[in-house]
Amino acid sequence: MPVCPPPASYIGNVPKTPAISTTFDEGRYFDLWMLVHFMGGVAGGFSNLLFGLTTAQVYMVGFGLMTLWEIAEYARGVREQFINRVLDIAVGLGGVALALWISAHLDELGRVAALVVSGVFFGGGSLLGWLAYRRRHQG
Repeated sequence: MPVCPPPASYIGNVPKTPAISTTFDEGRYFDLWMLVHFMGGVAGGFSNLLFGLTTAQVYMVGFGLMTLWEIAEYARGVREQFINRVLDIAVGLGGVALALWISAHLDELGRVAALVVSGVFFGGGSLLGWLAYRRRHQG
């Protein structure tokens, strides 16, 4: 897979990336990928029913996995504004927080259902984003 050149927003340190994007194109402060990161955090938080970690461990694992994901994106040639990467992680951790809060109010069957539903939304959003990325970088 070819490595994509950095967008014009990285040339001469003049940010040309829009602050907000309503598509899967990068936005400095918001884009549709943030919804995918949020749902990944939600699914990750609900997946704790499989692992039984403490709350602190869930956050540490979540932060570690989200950080590794951002590093892997960079290694694969995905170039984003630094603030976008930080916000992706923060939004994902917000998803973890929401899932843990909701989990505390559900029974076992409810937590399983929440894990399945959040996993479907995360997977669907990831697929839509990947397809949009492929269309944008076909050449």
